[in-house]
Amino acid sequence: MNSSPSSVPNFFFALPLAAALAAVLAGCGPKDGAREYADGMAAYEARSLEKAGKLFAKSLVYAPGNVDALVMLARVQCDLGEMSDAGDTIAKAAALAPDAPDVALLDAEIALYAGDYARATSRFSGVANDERLPAESRALGWTGLGIAEMTRDSRDLARIAFLTAIRLDRRNAPARYHLGLLYRGDRYSYLDAALEQFEIFVRLGETADPRAVHAQRVIIPGIKADIARRAAERPGAQRRDANAAAAALARAEAAWKKKNYKAAKSEYEAACKADVLSYPAALGLARACAATAATPADRQRALDCYKTACSLRPGAVSTFLAAGELAMSVRQNATAVELYSRAVAADPSNVSAVDGLIRALRKAGDGKTADAYQRYRDTVSARKAK
Repeated sequence: MNSSPSSVPNFFFALPLAAALAAVLAGCGPKDGAREYADGMAAYEARSLEKAGKLFAKSLVYAPGNVDALVMLARVQCDLGEMSDAGDTIAKAAALAPDAPDVALLDAEIALYAGDYARATSRFSGVANDERLPAESRALGWTGLGIAEMTRDSRDLARIAFLTAIRLDRRNAPARYHLGLLYRGDRYSYLDAALEQFEIFVRLGETADPRAVHAQRVIIPGIKADIARRAAERPGAQRRDANAAAAALARAEAAWKKKNYKAAKSEYEAACKADVLSYPAALGLARACAATAATPADRQRALDCYKTACSLRPGAVSTFLAAGELAMSVRQNATAVELYSRAVAADPSNVSAVDGLIRALRKAGDGKTADAYQRYRDTVSARKAK
């Protein structure tokens, strides 16, 4: 038996106890288990796990039908790494209150840890798709589905689940945290999007959880350092001339207004050469290259310039959309998928970004993933219609 509190991940940090659980402590007599339950909660909050477990077990001696106590005992057993015991305990709770979201979520978490993906997915889905439940509870169901898909290395399905959870409950800290992990990882490597999620997670106030401390002290500074390093490593970044870039940019914009795209292109090129980190210069050059493109090679250069602009400002959704359209027009469907995917990361509620991603995925031959994003898209449009 592993008694280390950190040996088993608590996917949801701390599951809120639903008021609708079947067994509410009744009466105020000395043998109803209420005092032991309250003391157990206090011990659990203080992270005195073994003490909390004993108190919840004692509470159940007096009130064996107390689902709250069963859920908390199972939670303690999970935290202590006693997964077999936790499974037995949550099974008792499920027999008494099979539809209680707290019971279903913890049952799913235990199943996921045990590698029973079918049961975990079924239980998480039951909560996620039950429209009778509060949005906060459904969001935890979607969060669980996202974690299950992360475990199975299904990056898009995991992202869709986390984004759905956040749409239901913008204060869902676990979804923010795990989406940040997903974006930071090699499967996406969207550092700016990851940084945003971790910063929101910290602001949500989950300061009692060690993950919040770790995010604030280690993860966020690490991501910022990686972003700064990527910028510094861009060829020419150490030889920036802001004054020369500004002068060239002014000449380029004047030429653009006169629709002299060839002259504008030349000046935008000069601005980019003077400052390789100038987003306005990179975007202007991309537009000028697209406006003057006459051959496939010209269109390819325009696309390359758009990709540079996108890398300089990952939150510029309109730039990603323009780049995605250009990639589609030259039949670079995989590139279009990546560009639209980054647009979705920057603004998950942007219907044009989601539509572009769906279209690009279908062109790339990934209809299954496109269908999953279509279902997400339907929830976005339905929400906007309300």
